Amino acid sequence: MKKLGYIILAFTIAACGSNSFTTENGTKVTYLEKGDGVLPVDSLVSMLRIKYTTEEGEVMMDASEPMPLKIDPNNVTNQGELFEVLTQLRTGDSVGFELVASELFENTFRAPLPDSIAPDSKIKFQIAYIDQLTEQGYYDMVAKKAEEAAAKQIVVDNEILDSYLAENNIEAQQTESGLRYVITEEGSGPKPEAGQTVRVNYAGKVISGEYFDTSIESVAKEQEIFREGRDYAPFSFSLGQGRVIKGWDEGIALLNEGAKATLYIPSPLGYGNRGSGPIIEPNSILIFDVELVEIVE
Repeated sequence: MKKLGYIILAFTIAACGSNSFTTENGTKVTYLEKGDGVLPVDSLVSMLRIKYTTEEGEVMMDASEPMPLKIDPNNVTNQGELFEVLTQLRTGDSVGFELVASELFENTFRAPLPDSIAPDSKIKFQIAYIDQLTEQGYYDMVAKKAEEAAAKQIVVDNEILDSYLAENNIEAQQTESGLRYVITEEGSGPKPEAGQTVRVNYAGKVISGEYFDTSIESVAKEQEIFREGRDYAPFSFSLGQGRVIKGWDEGIALLNEGAKATLYIPSPLGYGNRGSGPIIEPNSILIFDVELVEIVE
């Protein structure tokens, strides 16, 4: 049975062609899986799953999600041995190979070699060539994933907000997007329209209660976030033009001129999974006390 296994393996390799190739510079590349796709095209975005480790097995990178990379088969001279390997792969290929650390960092990464890595040591790569996309196709894919992640995060944020509002006996209205709001003082003027410039006073905090910014000097001093030299005044922006976070564009449009409100903003309507600074961590729910001071005609 063992002999039969060797025969089958040899037949498979023969049927599929060589199980390895060597680049012009001498790097031996072994196929872990051989695809039947196409070679890289410089105008397309290659999607690669990449893992590489030190010679001792310490993981330096292990991308669980495919990474985008532009590969130009006609311009690999100044990009190092890694790109020479990549230009010879086809979609569907999965390969393993080793590169000299000094060459990799100097010619491909264009970065200093870490002190912990010997110049002549080997960096071990495993790369799977998943697909090629047009630039628009790549942007569409990224946008779709962002929408899916935001939809999942809204569910989580809604549960947190429900608990927060219940614990604090707050009755808030909710929009279709997930924004919660309480109008604390009615205004007597009109509601702003998209494209109009509005002036807004605000104080913003995360759901834990820590303030991160305000346009009101007295609040800044009270919350110990006062900055000497800052001009504390209503913030002006063009409504509905994406100049501010989505929760603001939507929330301020709900108010009459002169109105005051508290906005409870789920993270996808705020700074999302990026966060913003040390206080607004990724996926932070934001709370803003706002006043629509003026609609600028």
